[in-house]
Amino acid sequence: MSEPSPPDDATTSSLRSMESAEEAAFFKSIVKDSLDGLITIAEDATIVFANEAVASLFGYSVDDLLGNSIHMLFPERDSEVSDFYQYTDDLESTNKCTNIERVGRHRSGDELLLSLCLREHTYRGQCLFTVRLRDVSEQQQRQNELEAATEKYRTLVETAPDAIFVADAKTGVIQETNQAAAELLERPVDEIEGMHQTELHPSEEAERYEQLFQGHQKRGGLFRENQELTVMTANGNRIPVTINSKTTELRGRPVIQGIFRDISERKHREDALNALHETTQRMSETASSQMICTHAVTTAAEVLDFPISGIHFESADGESLEPVATTDKVASALGGSVPTFTPEDPFVWDAFEAGEPSVIPDVQATEEGAARDTPIRSSIIVPIGEYGVFITSSESVRDFDQIDFDLVRVLAANTEAALTRAERERAIARQRDELTTLNRINAIVRDINQALVASPTREEIEQTVCERFAASNVYHGALVGTLSAAEQGLSVQTAAGIDETYLETVAKESTETESGAAATAIRTGTVQVIEDVQTDPAFPASIKTAAWERNYRSAAYIPFGHGETMYGVLVVYAARPTVIGEREQAVFAELGEMIGHAINAAESKQLLYSDRILELEFSLSGTDSFFVTTSAELECSFTLNGVVPASNDTYIFYVTSSGVAPKDVIERAKASPSIEYVRQIQSGDIDTTFEMKIRGTKTTAQALIERGAYVRSGSITRGEGTLIAEVPANTEIRPFVEAVQAVHPSAALLAKRNREHPLHPEPDLHDELETMLTARQFEILLSAYLAGYFDYPRASTGTELAETLDISSPTFHQHLQTAQQKVFTLLFSNHDEVD
Repeated sequence: MSEPSPPDDATTSSLRSMESAEEAAFFKSIVKDSLDGLITIAEDATIVFANEAVASLFGYSVDDLLGNSIHMLFPERDSEVSDFYQYTDDLESTNKCTNIERVGRHRSGDELLLSLCLREHTYRGQCLFTVRLRDVSEQQQRQNELEAATEKYRTLVETAPDAIFVADAKTGVIQETNQAAAELLERPVDEIEGMHQTELHPSEEAERYEQLFQGHQKRGGLFRENQELTVMTANGNRIPVTINSKTTELRGRPVIQGIFRDISERKHREDALNALHETTQRMSETASSQMICTHAVTTAAEVLDFPISGIHFESADGESLEPVATTDKVASALGGSVPTFTPEDPFVWDAFEAGEPSVIPDVQATEEGAARDTPIRSSIIVPIGEYGVFITSSESVRDFDQIDFDLVRVLAANTEAALTRAERERAIARQRDELTTLNRINAIVRDINQALVASPTREEIEQTVCERFAASNVYHGALVGTLSAAEQGLSVQTAAGIDETYLETVAKESTETESGAAATAIRTGTVQVIEDVQTDPAFPASIKTAAWERNYRSAAYIPFGHGETMYGVLVVYAARPTVIGEREQAVFAELGEMIGHAINAAESKQLLYSDRILELEFSLSGTDSFFVTTSAELECSFTLNGVVPASNDTYIFYVTSSGVAPKDVIERAKASPSIEYVRQIQSGDIDTTFEMKIRGTKTTAQALIERGAYVRSGSITRGEGTLIAEVPANTEIRPFVEAVQAVHPSAALLAKRNREHPLHPEPDLHDELETMLTARQFEILLSAYLAGYFDYPRASTGTELAETLDISSPTFHQHLQTAQQKVFTLLFSNHDEVD
């Protein structure tokens, strides 16, 4: 087989022509349908070719572009075509320039960012430039957004208040960190970056933190761990932190981003609050206000680190805030003294009065502080309710933050709650003790009341009372003492259950006992209480030791007397500090009155039953008595007919005047502040009888009657006169003289006469009469007798006597008739025996 003959030249040329045409059509199709805009310009910037993509890019048709200058596709600022040529000047071999970014102009006038590729070439002897254009506006926007997000991320990381660490999830090496991390670890950023994550923590716990890291790396997601996590600073300090971390990717590599938060302040606050809770527990178990305050200031110093702290309570008079408990640093900081605050200290006083806490950042910066020489520069002052204030101070300016302020407020609030609870518990305990004490006192008083009936003399009454207290299981014993003008201090009359040596000590210390609680009770007539012998300043200091050695822990001083006459004081001693409230004191006061009445009745009965009496004659000349001064001024005479003790410290005097007009006496009586009421009873040719009521003014007759004397008579003429009283023959007369001179110091005892009793009624008859008649009935019966009610004609009516006695007329007649019935019954029922 013969080989084919090769094509001739004509055939070859035809084939090549066909191939060139196909290639041209192929490449033309590629250029026309290209997604990138293609445009060719001549040297004069005229567009000689443009594809559909570039026409669509700029909003034109291809025909709109051909033949026009390329200037139309760019803003005026970039319209010089020579700008394109400059990119070709430096092209030595490729004659092209790529990735040129320029701003184009859409047909609508909008600008768009373009990426250009420029190539110079020659076509049919003509120098042309072909440009590929691509709209990169969206790409640039995305790039800008990415860069903005990256910058925002870096800004957030750098300015974040918490430390941020980014570690390689596989190796654990720290790749990035922020300034907060540098401050936390006290290391520069470039030193931290490159460290292994375990190096952030205490070396002895490296294994634990490695396990936490690896476990998180395997699990992924979020990680929160707050249990006792710490980091180590460059100086070796441990800082408690919380860690929140998350597994993510950074530049295509898995990383763990951890946020470390310094919780030192929170831990300090938690520890402080726990300590405050413990302090509150201790304070809740304490009944003493002093100990509660001591616990509070100790906690402030040792737990809260406030070494200059103290609590001040309002004083009893409300004029100052006095220290109750302070730390040792208070005195040392202030030159050895602890201050008492007054209204002249506005910082403290204003906070207390307003009930609002106060923070003073710089004491010297205030007008008040600048005027004071003090080392204190800043303070927190928190009121403790109505008790006082809690103060903590510093020698530095602005040394307290919000946490300090909150902690002090919590401590002050807990202290106030503890004080209120302790006060409430003390009140409950006090009430319980008062009730127990009251029941025991009532039992003793009932026993004493029964015993007094069988005690006929003052000495026996006083001895009986002391013995009953000594026999109780509440009190050690009791003593009775008196004060007199002739003696200094307390004079012990009788005692029971009291050590003799102690009584001798009391007798020796007359100076102090003269101003002690016993003397106060006698002078004021009020019950005095020493709840704690050791601490109460009213208990004489000189006998405190003797009392303590004998286990005398508390004492009550009960004055006893009759009317305004004070006989003495009953002192009872208890074996423990005893709470004696108002009710107990009221019972003691009633006991004092009961003893006084018993003594007065005993002395009156003793006078009545005595075979012999002692007659005391007193000179009233020159005194300021109403009757003395009136008789001198009116040049007349007064004779005392009788005195009736009435209720409410009232005494009714029945007197007869002579040598004076009744109206003058009445006028003087009404003008006198000592006479409450005056009434003319009857009038004769020479004499006039008056009824005068005296209330609240001490008289000589009253003083003697209250001492148990019987005022027999009295007469005064022109300012000169005497008063005669009768007392039992064996009675000491000094108390009667002192009683008279206490009313009128110029009065004097003229004579004393011992003689037989002029009137000695049957004892049994008098006892029965005294038992049958009430005090009110006896008062009305005696007043009616002295006022002439039983005279004929009557000198006084029942209405008049009722007015004098401050009762209604029916009441007067009821009491009078009842008294008369009792007297007549007694007389007639004993008629046969009397005969």
